[in-house]
Amino acid sequence: MSSETLYIEAQEDTPMVKHEMEGSSNVITIAGVSMPENTLDFYLPLLQQIDLVCTGAKKNKLVFHLDYMNSMSNKQVLKLISSTFKNDPELKVIWKYSNGDQLIKMKGEEMRSILDGVDFSIEEVVTL
Repeated sequence: MSSETLYIEAQEDTPMVKHEMEGSSNVITIAGVSMPENTLDFYLPLLQQIDLVCTGAKKNKLVFHLDYMNSMSNKQVLKLISSTFKNDPELKVIWKYSNGDQLIKMKGEEMRSILDGVDFSIEEVVTL
């Protein structure tokens, strides 16, 4: 049974956000399209909610599977990861991209190079 403490349904221009427990780990998944008109309106409350969920927790994992993200979202996602990492130096980040999506893969690689010290893996998701 999963007790979700955070769930935001995907909209046309904002991603789905879901918190689940995997054993004693917090897993927060952010998936879909991220191009909100005002990125701060979406990401600032989300950052605060993720801080609440992850602060003091032993194991936290952020999983991203974005189909598209604009440059302002890119900046906010970086901020979200580094803020969570400050609270949890053992944070794991999994950056997923659909097979053949080189742009999202490159954004993940770029973030991994900026976020020094973060356990950051990039995984291809093969769709049939």
